[in-house]
Amino acid sequence: MTSSKRKRRHSLSGKLILLFIVMAVVFVMLVGSGIRHAFQGHFKDNIRPHITQYLEYVKADIGTPPDRSRARELADRLNIEIQIFDREGQWSSSGRLTSMDDIEIERGFIINSKQYFHAEGNDHRDYLMARDGETTLLFNVPNLRDQRKGFRGWVPLLILLSLLLVLYHATRRLFAPLDTIKQGVQKFGAGDMSHRIQINHKDELGELANSFNAMADDIQQMLDAKRQLLLAISHELRSPLTRARLAAEMMEDNDKKTQIIQDINEMESLIEELMETERLSSRHRKLNKTRQNIVKLISDTVHTWFDSAGVTTRLAETEAMLDVDTARIKLLLKNLLDNAIRHTPDGARAPEIQLIIDKQQALITVSDHGKGIQAQHLPHLTEAFYRVDPSRQRETGGYGLGLYLCRMIAEAHDGQLEIESAAGEGTRVMVKLPLRPL
Repeated sequence: MTSSKRKRRHSLSGKLILLFIVMAVVFVMLVGSGIRHAFQGHFKDNIRPHITQYLEYVKADIGTPPDRSRARELADRLNIEIQIFDREGQWSSSGRLTSMDDIEIERGFIINSKQYFHAEGNDHRDYLMARDGETTLLFNVPNLRDQRKGFRGWVPLLILLSLLLVLYHATRRLFAPLDTIKQGVQKFGAGDMSHRIQINHKDELGELANSFNAMADDIQQMLDAKRQLLLAISHELRSPLTRARLAAEMMEDNDKKTQIIQDINEMESLIEELMETERLSSRHRKLNKTRQNIVKLISDTVHTWFDSAGVTTRLAETEAMLDVDTARIKLLLKNLLDNAIRHTPDGARAPEIQLIIDKQQALITVSDHGKGIQAQHLPHLTEAFYRVDPSRQRETGGYGLGLYLCRMIAEAHDGQLEIESAAGEGTRVMVKLPLRPL
Protein backbone atom coordinates (compact mmCIF):
# COMPACT_ATOMS: atom_id res chain seq x y z
CA MET A 1 0.00 0.00 0.00
CA THR A 2 1.44 3.36 -1.01
CA SER A 3 1.99 6.24 1.38
CA SER A 4 -0.75 8.34 -0.26
CA LYS A 5 -3.27 5.48 0.14
CA ARG A 6 -2.37 5.06 3.80
CA LYS A 7 -2.83 8.78 4.33
CA ARG A 8 -6.23 8.75 2.68
CA ARG A 9 -7.26 5.73 4.73
CA HIS A 10 -6.29 7.40 8.00
CA SER A 11 -7.39 10.95 7.12
CA LEU A 12 -10.10 12.51 9.24
CA SER A 13 -12.09 13.74 6.24
CA GLY A 14 -11.87 10.28 4.64
CA LYS A 15 -13.24 8.64 7.76
CA LEU A 16 -16.08 11.15 7.92
CA ILE A 17 -16.99 10.58 4.28
CA LEU A 18 -16.89 6.80 4.75
CA LEU A 19 -19.14 7.16 7.78
CA PHE A 20 -21.56 9.35 5.80
CA ILE A 21 -21.68 6.84 2.94
CA VAL A 22 -22.35 3.90 5.25
CA MET A 23 -25.03 5.82 7.11
CA ALA A 24 -26.59 6.97 3.82
CA VAL A 25 -26.78 3.43 2.44
CA VAL A 26 -28.30 2.15 5.68
CA PHE A 27 -30.70 5.11 5.71
CA VAL A 28 -31.82 4.49 2.13
CA MET A 29 -32.29 0.77 2.79
CA LEU A 30 -34.30 1.35 5.96
CA VAL A 31 -36.40 4.19 4.57
CA GLY A 32 -36.95 2.42 1.27
CA SER A 33 -37.96 -0.79 3.02
CA GLY A 34 -40.23 1.12 5.36
CA ILE A 35 -41.91 3.02 2.55
CA ARG A 36 -42.35 -0.13 0.52
CA HIS A 37 -43.93 -2.05 3.40
CA ALA A 38 -46.05 0.95 4.34
CA PHE A 39 -47.26 1.36 0.79
CA GLN A 40 -47.96 -2.34 0.45
CA GLY A 41 -49.87 -2.34 3.70
CA HIS A 42 -51.71 0.83 2.76
CA PHE A 43 -52.49 -0.58 -0.67
CA LYS A 44 -53.73 -3.85 0.79
CA ASP A 45 -55.85 -2.31 3.55
CA ASN A 46 -57.13 0.87 1.92
CA ILE A 47 -56.53 1.16 -1.81
CA ARG A 48 -57.15 -2.38 -3.06
CA PRO A 49 -60.62 -2.72 -1.53
CA HIS A 50 -61.69 0.51 -3.22
CA ILE A 51 -60.22 -0.55 -6.53
CA THR A 52 -61.84 -3.95 -6.24
CA GLN A 53 -65.19 -2.37 -5.33
CA TYR A 54 -64.75 0.01 -8.22
CA LEU A 55 -64.10 -2.87 -10.60
CA GLU A 56 -67.05 -4.74 -9.11
CA TYR A 57 -69.26 -1.89 -10.29
CA VAL A 58 -67.56 -2.04 -13.71
CA LYS A 59 -68.12 -5.78 -13.86
CA ALA A 60 -71.81 -5.39 -13.01
CA ASP A 61 -72.14 -2.65 -15.63
CA ILE A 62 -70.64 -4.94 -18.29
CA GLY A 63 -73.23 -7.55 -17.43
CA THR A 64 -73.42 -11.32 -17.67
CA PRO A 65 -72.64 -12.54 -20.24
CA PRO A 66 -70.24 -9.64 -20.83
CA ASP A 67 -71.32 -6.92 -23.25
CA ARG A 68 -68.19 -6.13 -25.26
CA SER A 69 -69.48 -2.84 -26.63
CA ARG A 70 -70.34 -1.69 -23.12
CA ALA A 71 -66.91 -2.88 -21.93
CA ARG A 72 -65.19 -0.79 -24.64
CA GLU A 73 -67.23 2.27 -23.68
CA LEU A 74 -66.33 1.86 -20.01
CA ALA A 75 -62.63 1.23 -20.79
CA ASP A 76 -62.41 4.42 -22.85
CA ARG A 77 -64.27 6.53 -20.32
CA LEU A 78 -62.53 5.17 -17.21
CA ASN A 79 -59.04 4.85 -18.74
CA ILE A 80 -58.66 1.18 -17.88
CA GLU A 81 -58.00 -1.93 -19.91
CA ILE A 82 -60.53 -4.75 -19.92
CA GLN A 83 -59.94 -8.21 -21.30
CA ILE A 84 -62.69 -10.84 -21.54
CA PHE A 85 -62.21 -14.61 -21.76
CA ASP A 86 -65.48 -16.58 -22.40
CA ARG A 87 -67.09 -19.01 -24.85
CA GLU A 88 -67.04 -16.38 -27.60
CA GLY A 89 -63.26 -16.15 -27.35
CA GLN A 90 -60.77 -13.56 -26.08
CA TRP A 91 -61.40 -9.84 -26.38
CA SER A 92 -59.39 -6.76 -25.27
CA SER A 93 -60.47 -3.14 -25.13
CA SER A 94 -56.98 -2.03 -26.15
CA GLY A 95 -56.62 -4.58 -28.93
CA ARG A 96 -53.64 -6.11 -27.10
CA LEU A 97 -54.38 -9.68 -26.07
CA THR A 98 -52.73 -11.34 -23.11
CA SER A 99 -52.51 -15.11 -23.02
CA MET A 100 -53.58 -16.76 -19.83
CA ASP A 101 -50.40 -18.80 -20.07
CA ASP A 102 -48.41 -15.58 -19.73
CA ILE A 103 -50.13 -14.55 -16.53
CA GLU A 104 -48.83 -15.60 -13.13
CA ILE A 105 -51.24 -15.40 -10.22
CA GLU A 106 -49.45 -13.98 -7.20
CA ARG A 107 -52.17 -14.12 -4.60
CA GLY A 108 -55.94 -14.28 -4.22
CA PHE A 109 -58.29 -12.41 -1.94
CA ILE A 110 -62.00 -12.27 -1.25
CA ILE A 111 -64.07 -9.06 -1.14
CA ASN A 112 -67.84 -9.09 -0.71
CA SER A 113 -67.76 -12.89 -0.80
CA LYS A 114 -66.29 -12.84 -4.28
CA GLN A 115 -62.91 -14.27 -5.32
CA TYR A 116 -60.37 -11.96 -6.91
CA PHE A 117 -56.78 -12.55 -7.92
CA HIS A 118 -53.77 -10.31 -8.21
CA ALA A 119 -51.69 -11.42 -11.21
CA GLU A 120 -48.63 -10.27 -13.13
CA GLY A 121 -48.10 -10.71 -16.84
CA ASN A 122 -44.89 -11.37 -18.74
CA ASP A 123 -45.02 -7.72 -19.77
CA HIS A 124 -44.54 -6.84 -16.06
CA ARG A 125 -48.00 -5.30 -15.82
CA ASP A 126 -50.34 -5.82 -12.88
CA TYR A 127 -53.78 -7.28 -13.38
CA LEU A 128 -56.84 -7.88 -11.23
CA MET A 129 -58.63 -11.05 -12.25
CA ALA A 130 -62.26 -11.85 -11.61
CA ARG A 131 -63.87 -15.20 -12.49
CA ASP A 132 -67.60 -15.85 -12.89
CA GLY A 133 -68.34 -19.34 -14.11
CA GLU A 134 -66.74 -19.80 -17.51
CA THR A 135 -66.08 -16.09 -17.86
CA THR A 136 -62.80 -14.51 -16.80
CA LEU A 137 -62.28 -10.75 -16.70
CA LEU A 138 -58.86 -9.08 -16.56
CA PHE A 139 -58.61 -5.47 -15.43
CA ASN A 140 -55.46 -3.42 -15.74
CA VAL A 141 -55.19 -0.10 -13.91
CA PRO A 142 -52.41 1.91 -15.67
CA ASN A 143 -49.36 3.12 -13.62
CA LEU A 144 -50.30 0.98 -10.59
CA ARG A 145 -46.97 -0.85 -10.66
CA ASP A 146 -45.09 2.26 -11.75
CA GLN A 147 -46.31 4.07 -8.62
CA ARG A 148 -45.00 1.33 -6.40
CA LYS A 149 -41.74 0.95 -8.29
CA GLY A 150 -41.03 4.62 -7.82
CA PHE A 151 -40.71 4.10 -4.10
CA ARG A 152 -38.07 1.40 -4.48
CA GLY A 153 -36.22 2.75 -7.50
CA TRP A 154 -32.70 4.04 -7.74
CA VAL A 155 -33.58 7.70 -8.09
CA PRO A 156 -33.48 8.48 -4.34
CA LEU A 157 -30.15 6.68 -3.99
CA LEU A 158 -28.66 8.56 -6.94
CA ILE A 159 -29.84 11.84 -5.50
CA LEU A 160 -28.37 10.93 -2.14
CA LEU A 161 -25.04 9.92 -3.72
CA SER A 162 -24.94 13.27 -5.51
CA LEU A 163 -25.50 15.00 -2.19
CA LEU A 164 -22.71 12.91 -0.69
CA LEU A 165 -20.37 14.05 -3.46
CA VAL A 166 -21.16 17.65 -2.64
CA LEU A 167 -20.72 16.83 1.03
CA TYR A 168 -17.32 15.26 0.32
CA HIS A 169 -16.00 18.42 -1.34
CA ALA A 170 -17.50 20.54 1.42
CA THR A 171 -15.82 18.36 4.05
CA ARG A 172 -12.50 18.48 2.23
CA ARG A 173 -12.76 22.26 2.08
CA LEU A 174 -13.71 22.39 5.75
CA PHE A 175 -10.69 20.33 6.82
CA ALA A 176 -8.24 21.80 4.29
CA PRO A 177 -6.61 23.96 7.01
CA LEU A 178 -5.41 20.76 8.71
CA ASP A 179 -2.95 20.21 5.85
CA THR A 180 -1.66 23.77 6.26
CA ILE A 181 -1.31 23.30 10.02
CA LYS A 182 0.50 19.99 9.50
CA GLN A 183 2.97 21.55 7.05
CA GLY A 184 3.54 24.45 9.42
CA VAL A 185 4.28 22.15 12.35
CA GLN A 186 6.70 20.11 10.21
CA LYS A 187 8.58 23.23 9.05
CA PHE A 188 8.76 24.61 12.57
CA GLY A 189 9.91 21.24 13.92
CA ALA A 190 12.59 21.07 11.19
CA GLY A 191 14.12 24.29 12.49
CA ASP A 192 12.35 27.02 10.51
CA MET A 193 11.56 29.08 13.58
CA SER A 194 10.30 32.02 11.52
CA HIS A 195 7.50 30.02 9.88
CA ARG A 196 3.96 30.92 10.88
CA ILE A 197 0.66 29.35 9.85
CA GLN A 198 -1.52 31.58 7.69
CA ILE A 199 -5.19 30.55 8.05
CA ASN A 200 -8.05 33.01 7.76
CA HIS A 201 -10.63 30.97 9.62
CA LYS A 202 -12.74 31.94 12.61
CA ASP A 203 -13.56 28.37 13.64
CA GLU A 204 -11.71 25.92 15.89
CA LEU A 205 -9.04 25.27 13.26
CA GLY A 206 -8.34 28.99 13.03
CA GLU A 207 -8.03 29.14 16.82
CA LEU A 208 -5.64 26.17 16.70
CA ALA A 209 -3.47 27.93 14.09
CA ASN A 210 -3.44 31.13 16.16
CA SER A 211 -2.47 29.16 19.27
CA PHE A 212 0.38 27.52 17.37
CA ASN A 213 1.61 30.90 16.10
CA ALA A 214 1.49 32.32 19.61
CA MET A 215 3.48 29.33 20.88
CA ALA A 216 5.98 29.76 18.05
CA ASP A 217 6.42 33.45 18.92
CA ASP A 218 7.08 32.57 22.57
CA ILE A 219 9.60 29.89 21.62
CA GLN A 220 11.31 32.24 19.18
CA GLN A 221 11.61 34.93 21.84
CA MET A 222 13.05 32.45 24.36
CA LEU A 223 15.58 31.15 21.82
CA ASP A 224 16.58 34.66 20.80
CA ALA A 225 16.99 35.65 24.44
CA LYS A 226 19.05 32.54 25.15
CA ARG A 227 21.20 33.18 22.10
CA GLN A 228 21.81 36.79 23.00
CA LEU A 229 22.68 35.85 26.57
CA LEU A 230 25.07 33.12 25.43
CA LEU A 231 26.79 35.41 22.95
CA ALA A 232 27.05 38.17 25.51
CA ILE A 233 28.55 35.86 28.12
CA SER A 234 30.96 34.34 25.60
CA HIS A 235 32.06 37.78 24.49
CA GLU A 236 32.53 39.04 28.05
CA LEU A 237 34.62 35.98 28.93
CA ARG A 238 37.21 36.86 26.29
CA SER A 239 38.63 39.83 28.24
CA PRO A 240 39.40 38.01 31.53
CA LEU A 241 40.77 35.03 29.56
CA THR A 242 43.09 37.36 27.64
CA ARG A 243 44.31 38.88 30.92
CA ALA A 244 44.77 35.40 32.40
CA ARG A 245 46.81 34.33 29.36
CA LEU A 246 49.07 37.38 29.66
CA ALA A 247 49.56 36.68 33.37
CA ALA A 248 50.34 33.02 32.66
CA GLU A 249 52.86 33.89 29.97
CA MET A 250 54.76 36.01 32.50
CA MET A 251 55.17 33.05 34.85
CA GLU A 252 58.30 30.97 34.98
CA ASP A 253 58.30 27.95 32.70
CA ASN A 254 57.11 24.90 34.60
CA ASP A 255 54.41 22.25 34.52
CA LYS A 256 51.93 24.53 36.28
CA LYS A 257 52.33 27.23 33.64
CA THR A 258 51.85 24.67 30.87
CA GLN A 259 48.68 23.32 32.50
CA ILE A 260 47.25 26.83 33.01
CA ILE A 261 47.88 27.81 29.39
CA GLN A 262 46.38 24.51 28.21
CA ASP A 263 43.23 25.14 30.27
CA ILE A 264 42.96 28.68 28.91
CA ASN A 265 43.28 27.35 25.36
CA GLU A 266 40.49 24.86 26.01
CA MET A 267 38.24 27.56 27.42
CA GLU A 268 38.91 29.81 24.43
CA SER A 269 38.20 26.90 22.08
CA LEU A 270 34.91 26.18 23.90
CA ILE A 271 33.88 29.85 23.73
CA GLU A 272 34.69 29.96 20.02
CA GLU A 273 32.64 26.82 19.37
CA LEU A 274 29.72 28.22 21.34
CA MET A 275 29.78 31.49 19.45
CA GLU A 276 30.15 29.72 16.12
CA THR A 277 27.21 27.39 16.72
CA GLU A 278 25.00 30.30 17.73
CA ARG A 279 26.01 32.26 14.64
CA LEU A 280 25.21 29.33 12.36
CA SER A 281 21.87 28.63 14.05
CA SER A 282 20.80 32.26 13.79
CA ARG A 283 18.19 33.33 11.22
CA HIS A 284 20.67 35.98 10.12
CA ARG A 285 23.64 33.66 9.63
CA LYS A 286 26.01 34.76 6.93
CA LEU A 287 28.66 32.68 5.19
CA ASN A 288 31.67 34.20 3.54
CA LYS A 289 31.63 31.91 0.50
CA THR A 290 34.34 31.85 -2.12
CA ARG A 291 35.18 29.49 -4.95
CA GLN A 292 37.65 26.98 -3.52
CA ASN A 293 39.29 23.73 -4.58
CA ILE A 294 38.06 21.30 -1.93
CA VAL A 295 40.98 18.92 -2.65
CA LYS A 296 43.53 21.60 -1.75
CA LEU A 297 41.42 22.70 1.23
CA ILE A 298 41.52 19.19 2.74
CA SER A 299 45.26 18.81 2.06
CA ASP A 300 46.05 22.15 3.72
CA THR A 301 43.96 21.26 6.79
CA VAL A 302 45.72 17.92 7.24
CA HIS A 303 49.20 19.38 6.78
CA THR A 304 48.53 22.35 9.06
CA TRP A 305 47.11 20.56 12.12
CA PHE A 306 47.68 16.83 11.66
CA ASP A 307 50.93 16.51 9.77
CA SER A 308 52.46 14.32 12.49
CA ALA A 309 49.34 12.27 13.22
CA GLY A 310 49.82 9.91 10.28
CA VAL A 311 46.35 10.56 8.80
CA THR A 312 45.78 8.62 5.58
CA THR A 313 44.39 10.77 2.76
CA ARG A 314 42.57 9.45 -0.28
CA LEU A 315 41.74 12.46 -2.41
CA ALA A 316 40.60 13.00 -5.95
CA GLU A 317 43.36 13.69 -8.45
CA THR A 318 41.46 16.45 -10.22
CA GLU A 319 40.32 19.78 -8.85
CA ALA A 320 36.80 20.06 -7.44
CA MET A 321 35.61 23.64 -7.10
CA LEU A 322 32.98 24.42 -4.46
CA ASP A 323 31.40 27.61 -3.12
CA VAL A 324 32.30 27.33 0.57
CA ASP A 325 33.19 29.38 3.60
CA THR A 326 36.86 28.42 3.86
CA ALA A 327 37.28 29.08 7.59
CA ARG A 328 34.20 27.09 8.54
CA ILE A 329 34.97 24.13 6.26
CA LYS A 330 38.45 23.96 7.75
CA LEU A 331 36.86 24.03 11.22
CA LEU A 332 34.59 21.16 10.21
CA LEU A 333 37.51 19.09 8.90
CA LYS A 334 39.62 19.89 11.95
CA ASN A 335 36.88 18.78 14.38
CA LEU A 336 36.21 15.54 12.49
CA LEU A 337 39.89 14.60 12.26
CA ASP A 338 40.48 15.57 15.89
CA ASN A 339 37.61 13.26 16.96
CA ALA A 340 38.96 10.42 14.80
CA ILE A 341 42.46 10.73 16.24
CA ARG A 342 41.21 10.99 19.83
CA HIS A 343 39.12 7.81 19.46
CA THR A 344 41.84 5.76 17.74
CA PRO A 345 43.53 3.50 20.32
CA ASP A 346 47.26 2.92 20.42
CA GLY A 347 48.44 0.37 17.90
CA ALA A 348 45.37 0.71 15.68
CA ARG A 349 45.41 1.91 12.08
CA ALA A 350 45.60 5.66 11.64
CA PRO A 351 42.40 7.60 10.81
CA GLU A 352 41.58 8.14 7.16
CA ILE A 353 40.03 10.99 5.19
CA GLN A 354 38.62 10.31 1.74
CA LEU A 355 37.13 12.54 -0.95
CA ILE A 356 34.84 11.24 -3.72
CA ILE A 357 33.54 13.58 -6.41
CA ASP A 358 30.55 12.87 -8.63
CA LYS A 359 28.34 15.07 -10.80
CA GLN A 360 26.15 16.23 -7.93
CA GLN A 361 28.21 16.34 -4.75
CA ALA A 362 31.52 16.08 -2.97
CA LEU A 363 31.54 13.27 -0.39
CA ILE A 364 34.07 13.70 2.42
CA THR A 365 34.48 10.64 4.66
CA VAL A 366 36.51 10.62 7.89
CA SER A 367 37.01 7.13 9.35
CA ASP A 368 38.66 5.82 12.49
CA HIS A 369 39.36 2.29 13.67
CA GLY A 370 38.36 2.70 17.29
CA LYS A 371 35.88 0.81 19.42
CA GLY A 372 32.87 2.28 17.65
CA ILE A 373 29.60 3.63 18.99
CA GLN A 374 26.49 1.73 19.97
CA ALA A 375 23.48 2.11 17.67
CA GLN A 376 21.22 3.79 20.23
CA HIS A 377 23.59 6.77 20.44
CA LEU A 378 23.95 7.46 16.71
CA PRO A 379 20.78 9.57 16.23
CA HIS A 380 21.86 11.91 19.05
CA LEU A 381 25.56 12.41 18.31
CA THR A 382 24.99 15.67 16.42
CA GLU A 383 22.88 17.20 19.20
CA ALA A 384 24.40 20.00 21.24
CA PHE A 385 26.20 18.86 24.41
CA TYR A 386 25.31 15.19 23.84
CA ARG A 387 27.91 12.78 25.19
CA VAL A 388 27.85 9.01 24.84
CA ASP A 389 29.28 8.70 28.35
CA PRO A 390 28.05 11.64 30.48
CA SER A 391 30.62 10.82 33.18
CA ARG A 392 33.68 10.88 30.92
CA GLN A 393 36.46 13.39 31.47
CA ARG A 394 37.46 16.25 29.17
CA GLU A 395 40.56 14.34 28.05
CA THR A 396 38.48 11.46 26.67
CA GLY A 397 35.48 13.18 25.24
CA GLY A 398 35.05 16.95 24.96
CA TYR A 399 31.99 19.05 25.61
CA GLY A 400 29.65 17.53 23.02
CA LEU A 401 29.75 20.53 20.68
CA GLY A 402 32.14 19.29 17.97
CA LEU A 403 29.81 17.11 15.90
CA TYR A 404 26.91 19.52 16.48
CA LEU A 405 29.02 22.34 15.07
CA CYS A 406 30.06 20.14 12.13
CA ARG A 407 26.42 19.41 11.32
CA MET A 408 25.54 23.10 11.49
CA ILE A 409 28.40 23.95 9.10
CA ALA A 410 27.36 21.22 6.64
CA GLU A 411 23.71 22.30 6.68
CA ALA A 412 24.69 25.95 6.31
CA HIS A 413 26.30 24.89 3.01
CA ASP A 414 23.09 23.05 1.99
CA GLY A 415 24.81 19.74 2.72
CA GLN A 416 24.36 16.83 5.10
CA LEU A 417 26.33 15.08 7.82
CA GLU A 418 25.78 11.37 8.44
CA ILE A 419 27.41 8.99 10.93
CA GLU A 420 27.86 5.24 10.63
CA SER A 421 29.35 3.14 13.38
CA ALA A 422 29.33 -0.32 14.86
CA ALA A 423 30.77 -1.51 18.15
CA GLY A 424 34.31 -2.82 17.61
CA GLU A 425 34.47 -1.69 13.97
CA GLY A 426 35.14 2.06 14.21
CA THR A 427 33.18 5.09 13.05
CA ARG A 428 32.64 6.81 9.68
CA VAL A 429 31.47 10.41 9.40
CA MET A 430 30.29 11.46 5.93
CA VAL A 431 29.84 15.06 4.83
CA LYS A 432 27.95 15.65 1.58
CA LEU A 433 28.43 19.06 -0.05
CA PRO A 434 26.54 19.92 -3.23
CA LEU A 435 28.44 20.84 -6.38
CA ARG A 436 27.25 23.91 -8.25
CA PRO A 437 28.57 24.55 -11.78
CA LEU A 438 30.03 27.88 -12.69
